[in-house]
Amino acid sequence: MKIDVRSNIKEVSKTMSKLDRQVIPKATVTALNRSKDRMYTKVVRELAKATGIKQKELRQLMLKFKATYASREAGFTVRGKAPNLIRFNARQTRKGVSATAWGKRRVYAGSFIGNDGRTVFARKSAKRLPIKSLHGPAPPRELLREKIDQAAKLFGIEQFKTELRRAITKHLARYK
Repeated sequence: MKIDVRSNIKEVSKTMSKLDRQVIPKATVTALNRSKDRMYTKVVRELAKATGIKQKELRQLMLKFKATYASREAGFTVRGKAPNLIRFNARQTRKGVSATAWGKRRVYAGSFIGNDGRTVFARKSAKRLPIKSLHGPAPPRELLREKIDQAAKLFGIEQFKTELRRAITKHLARYK
């Protein structure tokens, strides 16, 4: 997920003093990294609500990258496939398997737990075979489906504005 914040940097840099030219890039990097961390937290919380996957597991599926002085880009990516229903507190019942995928407990009729308790399966026909494994929500897909990414971008832009003001004040105080 990338947030693009652009402005008329060349025009503004002509009016800046030497001190400002030193402070602004450092403050920008600081603000980008801090706002990225806040966005990351918000996305993890919202994805956990939408998918029913624990926040700890979602953090393991996400990669963060920091902004540096050379490349002023910060962000994170959500990776991973849809996990099997067994990862959603699945239990065998008479009617099938009950699991809490997408944050709600539901019974998957006719399904069963197999593979030594590691997989939830359902039959494709009335015969014994073939069977298919049942999957829950995929975090990258749910990020787009639930419009979490759009809300996070708006949140990130507001956070960046706030953090940039703080960072400029902080870096200017160091030079005085």
